[in-house]
Amino acid sequence: MFKTRIIRRSFSLFNRAQQNTRFAQNAARHGYETVQVQRVRFRKPLFSRSKLIRFTIGASGTYASIGWLDYKLDEIMGPKRETEKVREKRARRDKEKDPDDAGEPLIFLPTGLSREKPRSYYKGSDPEWQEFVKIAPDRVRLQRIRGELVSIVRNGATKNPQYASRLGKINLTAGMDWLEFKFPDGPPAEFERPGIELTEDGIVRKTTRPVNQLIHHRLDHIFMPTAAAKSLYVDAERKLRRSWRDFKVYMGWEEKRKIERLRTTTSLSRLPTNPQAPTSTTASTTPPPSSPTAPTPNSQQPQPPTSVSPPSKESAPSTEPPDPVYERFGLALPKPTALTLDLTTFRQAFHREQHLMNDKLQPPRGTFIVSGLIEIIGDKAKMTLDVFAAYDPKVGKFVMLKPRTRSYTPYSQRPRGGH
Repeated sequence: MFKTRIIRRSFSLFNRAQQNTRFAQNAARHGYETVQVQRVRFRKPLFSRSKLIRFTIGASGTYASIGWLDYKLDEIMGPKRETEKVREKRARRDKEKDPDDAGEPLIFLPTGLSREKPRSYYKGSDPEWQEFVKIAPDRVRLQRIRGELVSIVRNGATKNPQYASRLGKINLTAGMDWLEFKFPDGPPAEFERPGIELTEDGIVRKTTRPVNQLIHHRLDHIFMPTAAAKSLYVDAERKLRRSWRDFKVYMGWEEKRKIERLRTTTSLSRLPTNPQAPTSTTASTTPPPSSPTAPTPNSQQPQPPTSVSPPSKESAPSTEPPDPVYERFGLALPKPTALTLDLTTFRQAFHREQHLMNDKLQPPRGTFIVSGLIEIIGDKAKMTLDVFAAYDPKVGKFVMLKPRTRSYTPYSQRPRGGH
């Protein structure tokens, strides 16, 4: 009896007043074996049919009750309610008319890269187009603008040491020019960045921010570094060709004289395009004439203090700052002067690609384009520049100027193949 009671209680899931003897009989049939009872919980689905029905009934009931309350309030507070609605409508209209009155944005979170806005065109009533209509038939003013551009380009060439060393003394009045005027159909392309902003009123909305075209092109080149990739390709190709030629000479497949001629021709072709060449020649030629004109008796005094002491001062800080941390761990960093990496080809190609990036910049709004060829004549050679400029009629000056060398013809030419 004692075992049956334990089994009966173990099989009972709820505390009941009347015990059922059927559990004891079943336990006696199975020899009073121990049976483990595990409670199981059946989870109901989150969205069941009964829940959906209840939700629809409750939502419809609340909507009907709110409508009924609104109707009763209109009956009780008729005129006051109408004045409040009118005020709200007026406030909404004022906000739509004056966007500055809306809450200022506190935080702007960009959600993508900058993109180009849809292209727009000038209308006949726009002030920019009206200004173009006034300038187009005025031949005298166009001729004055043309002469101003020619003088700006030639005066700039005289002040540039690179052009002055290659051309010699430049004649500002000699030379031809072929220029044409072009009036654009619309303003330049504008760019924007999409994002989400939070206003002072706590409103989150989707907006766009204007982006400068220069910043857009820079970001485009950062995420798509085509200029660096092209310059690396050109540099690697040039170095591989040189190593292949040296290998041919080493194996005896090609003569060394031919390789030396090719290298001399490439070095001669690089000399006129090197921007450091004219500056070094001018710097080397300017100090000698100043030394004889200086007072000779005092020539002994400046030599010991000026020529000897500065290099010692400059050499002292270069040897003093070695970091003891590197010596402690036995590390040695490469010196910048000891690096023998040739990056001339890479720099030239990258500089060329940067010029192409600047060519993508469009002239500002309200300007018209003056483009063509301008010839510059000097004592040593003559040069033709391909000029692209933008003139602002409101300001009365050029706001953009992009010259590019089209041809260079020296008066005396040496044979590259040698004598």
